[in-house]
Amino acid sequence: MLKFNVCALVATLAIGAACPQLARAAPDTDADSLSGMVRNGSTALNFRYRLEHVDQDGVPESALASTLRSRISLASAPLAGFALELELDDVTAVGSDRFNSTRNGRGRYPVVADPEGTEVNRAQLDYRRGALHATAGRQRILHGSQRFVGNVGWRQNEQTYDGLRLQWRDDFATLDASYVYRVQRIFGPDDGAQPADWDGDFALLRGSWKLHPDHTLSALAYRLDIDPSGSFSSALTVANASETVGLEYSGQWRALNLAATWASQGDIGTNPENYRARYHNLEAGWAFSGAQLRAGQEVLGADNGMSFRTPLATLHKFQGWADMFLVTPGDGLRDRWLGLSGDRGRLNWAAVYHDFRSDRRSGDLGQELDLLLGWKVSPRLSLQFKLALFDAAGGSGYRDTDKAWLLAELRL
Repeated sequence: MLKFNVCALVATLAIGAACPQLARAAPDTDADSLSGMVRNGSTALNFRYRLEHVDQDGVPESALASTLRSRISLASAPLAGFALELELDDVTAVGSDRFNSTRNGRGRYPVVADPEGTEVNRAQLDYRRGALHATAGRQRILHGSQRFVGNVGWRQNEQTYDGLRLQWRDDFATLDASYVYRVQRIFGPDDGAQPADWDGDFALLRGSWKLHPDHTLSALAYRLDIDPSGSFSSALTVANASETVGLEYSGQWRALNLAATWASQGDIGTNPENYRARYHNLEAGWAFSGAQLRAGQEVLGADNGMSFRTPLATLHKFQGWADMFLVTPGDGLRDRWLGLSGDRGRLNWAAVYHDFRSDRRSGDLGQELDLLLGWKVSPRLSLQFKLALFDAAGGSGYRDTDKAWLLAELRL
């Protein structure tokens, strides 16, 4: 498998650079038969190679993870509104595998949560009619900024959902309702130190309304009833069972854009804890001369020793790229940040500074600097360098951690 993936990467990099016209777009017209659904369907290939280095105080050795994710996506042409999609992923260590994948037992290295394996990433039946879109099967679910529900797309193993989703949208409103019975987590396809999947009853509801072309108000309600597992502690399973309700606002005021979120969360089901915690986020951005300056404060509160949690979120997007706060501290977390980003031609860049404190006692937890430089070599090939430098505060219980990534992605 390793030989196949390395050869495939080299070959497709060459083909993609030399023959960009080979990519096939999805069909625009309906098929007239079942055989036509297959004959007029589309195929896409995606190869993402990443080299990740992690140096963390208190861990004997630095990690160096060299991994390749190979993906093939198949989509049928629609027939009477119905269409099929299938996506297969394979994650393989290429060369260096000096890292703790959470499954390989290499505890002397820091964690890089990209375990090897091959799995069905998506297998879904879609139905579209007018403003209605229904999806059944294993699918990708993204809500808003992905602060509460996302696919954790940064990791090589994507988070997807088994269930039924109904979406309805027009020019003024969007309604999105999902029932999920299994979450395919980033630690799959097989269990390691973390569960590869969560079984349970998950209700994910979100509605958005256009108050004005530049202003949107959204309401959300999430019920995550997670089944216990005899193989894992409650902290890794049922302690994440919760019920969350909230409101979001986003708006544009000429060159200024604003976003605000408020939410309340409490325990449900078999969660052994009893708590009621609050969340709020406020951020503003100002665009100027091909760049954007952004600043914000995000607060995840705590109550009775439990903190506000977002276990289905794309967590890497929030609270620093070093991923030090994937589980919110027991006293909550207050993240004040300032960022500057922009693009010029095929280059894009970003720099973000974070100051982290606990919410309840305002204790210093540390600071972090994140840097990014991306280069879109061609419409199909992109390169990226990222750096995260976390400086832990003394007595905080956290460790100084430096992470660096080199990434190459090819889409065919």
